[in-house]
Amino acid sequence: MNKIFVKLFLIFIFIYFMSTLIYPCTAFSIKNNDQIILGKNYDFNIGYCHITINKRNITKNSLVDSPEKSIKWTSKYGSVTFNQFGRELPNGGINEKGLVIEILMLRDTKYPEYDQRHGLREAQWIQYQLDNFASVDEVIASDKIIRISKISYAPVHFFICDKNGNAVTIEYLNGKMVYHTGKNLPYKILTNNTYQDSINYLKGFKDFGGNDPINYISRSLDRFAIAASMIKKFDNNKNIIKYSYQILNTVKNEESTQWSIVYDIKNMKIYYKTKNNQKERILNIKDFNFSCETPSIYTDIETKIKKGKIHFKKYSYKSNFKLLNNTCNNVNFLQNISVETRKKYARYPDTTKCAK
Repeated sequence: MNKIFVKLFLIFIFIYFMSTLIYPCTAFSIKNNDQIILGKNYDFNIGYCHITINKRNITKNSLVDSPEKSIKWTSKYGSVTFNQFGRELPNGGINEKGLVIEILMLRDTKYPEYDQRHGLREAQWIQYQLDNFASVDEVIASDKIIRISKISYAPVHFFICDKNGNAVTIEYLNGKMVYHTGKNLPYKILTNNTYQDSINYLKGFKDFGGNDPINYISRSLDRFAIAASMIKKFDNNKNIIKYSYQILNTVKNEESTQWSIVYDIKNMKIYYKTKNNQKERILNIKDFNFSCETPSIYTDIETKIKKGKIHFKKYSYKSNFKLLNNTCNNVNFLQNISVETRKKYARYPDTTKCAK
């Protein structure tokens, strides 16, 4: 009897441990006649984050290590990003053309082998896309030029939406980019299973071709099904921002959901709440000056509204290193990054400059 109990206990611990390796993020897109929304719950064990204003017309060289080849570009568009790993290495964000990119963990990820293309780590891949492109189609086409490097730190996939309401999921499976868009993206949702596995799971439920009712268990596949069901029931007469938060609240994890973002893409606004501050804050992208001649600025994601505004500070290496260092110290798979490497990443923004 004791041996059976021990075995069951060990199985439980293993399942619990494995579930904590992939943080349960959820992203989706929903629209009505006037608004296109991308909603995202960001789940992680820490909530440190800077909201960063990235400038247009900035010349950059990719932050890569051998054997990857460096690539140089000049940002066409400014962007607002959520950064846990320092400036230029975002978790997600939106550019001034309305392209939104969000990152989610995917255990099944296998990045491509080295080839003639330029390889970027997963976070800089996001900034490269926001710097250069305005549409989902352009992001897909960039696979001919760049890929995510196999020396990236985390296995991830991406949910992307543009101002025309087009969306795409991008995954790296068996060393190749796999994407779903248009007719191949019947439900504009992504969690922490491959998109195809999520669609296959959804088919078993009522309203989606199967017989079973949807029961919320908090697994990735169940979160996908819940979000699909709620989007299907959306009434255009309802407030789409509030309904988006309702979806995010339904699928969030009380312990690990660090922030919830609602991008109102057509109106170029970002609504967000954090685990530590459930008061909604709003950023109007049109309020920011993306000219490269202006100072780089950021704010802590926990900054409160004062006199109707969110205060932004001038960027500094010191604040950037503090953010990056805190993140590395508190994330298991980043703790082995040396202090020298952390300093190199934190100083990387100092290598970028206004194009002549």
